[in-house]
Amino acid sequence: MITNNEFVSRVVNNLKALTKDGHISKRFVLSIGKTKAKFLIAQKLDEMTLFREDGVISSIPCFEMQAVEVKTCDVFEFRSCARVMKSTKKLPEGIFGKNGSGIISVTSVDELRDYSYITPQRFLDLKKRKYTRDTTRYYTIKDGHLYLPDSTNELLELRMIALDKQEAAMVSSCSGCSCDSVWDYEFVCPDRFMDLVIKDTLQEVGSIYRTSVEDANPNMEPNQKTQTIQ
Repeated sequence: MITNNEFVSRVVNNLKALTKDGHISKRFVLSIGKTKAKFLIAQKLDEMTLFREDGVISSIPCFEMQAVEVKTCDVFEFRSCARVMKSTKKLPEGIFGKNGSGIISVTSVDELRDYSYITPQRFLDLKKRKYTRDTTRYYTIKDGHLYLPDSTNELLELRMIALDKQEAAMVSSCSGCSCDSVWDYEFVCPDRFMDLVIKDTLQEVGSIYRTSVEDANPNMEPNQKTQTIQ
């Protein structure tokens, strides 16, 4: 794995070699790179080939939950529950494919209880079944928050494919303030696809850069043009 700073440096250094001059915003390059990596990871998530990739999975200990008023719960289907817990913070940006989210596991911090994803409608159907015994082992996601129906668990541990390692660290209540720079965190992308993401990022940033230069200086020679992308 490489850091965000190393990823951006590889792109910018190659771009400078192509354009000879001009300044490129590091955050702009990182944003394009994350978009490229997100698209690729989402494709591979559907193929179920990512769960053993080093550095792609983030562990989030101490993910806090709090009780909400059941009668006004944002998940309408949970309003028949005895109680509902909602995450105090939104989940970090994850990877979502056609077959589900990038959340690999949701467990209690003592790992004695694990939760399975369920849609609100499926949960409602489950509640209506005559012989349903346990409705406390499920979770769902709405508007970026995680919900536990029929539960009182106030603390969870998550494992998920999060696009931003810094954001994943910041939602944990036991990790303290995340004082590391965004550039020191790992760039989330499987090593085997890193060169492809760098290539695609370089191609898009380079195209935007050259187009901006040509639009701003239509009559200048290529080696005279400079442009700053913010």
